[in-house]
Amino acid sequence: MIDKSQEKISTMFDEIASSYDKLNHLFSANMDKSWRRDIINYIKDNDINSNYVLDIACGTGDLTIELVKLEPVKITAIDISDKMLSLLKSKINIKGLSTVCADAHDLPFEDEYFNLITIGFGIRNFENPEKSFSEIRRVLKKDGILVILEIFKSRGFINKIFNVYFGKLVSFIGNKISDSSAYSYLFKSVDAFFSIDEFLEVCKKNGFKAEHCRNNFFKIVNTVYLKKD
Repeated sequence: MIDKSQEKISTMFDEIASSYDKLNHLFSANMDKSWRRDIINYIKDNDINSNYVLDIACGTGDLTIELVKLEPVKITAIDISDKMLSLLKSKINIKGLSTVCADAHDLPFEDEYFNLITIGFGIRNFENPEKSFSEIRRVLKKDGILVILEIFKSRGFINKIFNVYFGKLVSFIGNKISDSSAYSYLFKSVDAFFSIDEFLEVCKKNGFKAEHCRNNFFKIVNTVYLKKD
């Protein structure tokens, strides 16, 4: 079930679904692909249990597809956009993969079911992060891992450069190609989000401790590996 407050965001992502992959790869100079691969390598290198995997805010499935390489018993991908899920299913169809239209505010799963939960470029769009963290804690096993790959608000000179690039150039080109104002919203969602240090404090307050934090790009793009505190 999708929270009513998330319906506008769901509609927005439906509108840009067809151009989403192409624009993400373009604007990140394909670096987003390596950031996702790094998650898989970290999980393998640290022998993290990945039997039952949940990919939240999966979009068109770029991270889901990487997670398949872990050969989980079952992998579940959820998103609030039906069109994003349709594109994911057109990319990959394997045994053990299920897709569900849902969001992180009300996860339709049993308690302590998943060993590994991932969120790639999605958590800053959550209407109520505290409620989402509560739900994630509920469905994550006691020794499970939560991995978050996200764009965080930066500081100082780097922030000024980022604002020009993402706020002006990316928003203009993205809106033109996708025929939507979505990329203006996406910039605003980053600008209103936490810095990485602030976010780690939010995680701590909501019952998660950071096991590892990887700075992918000038502390703007980070991957955070969390366990239940």
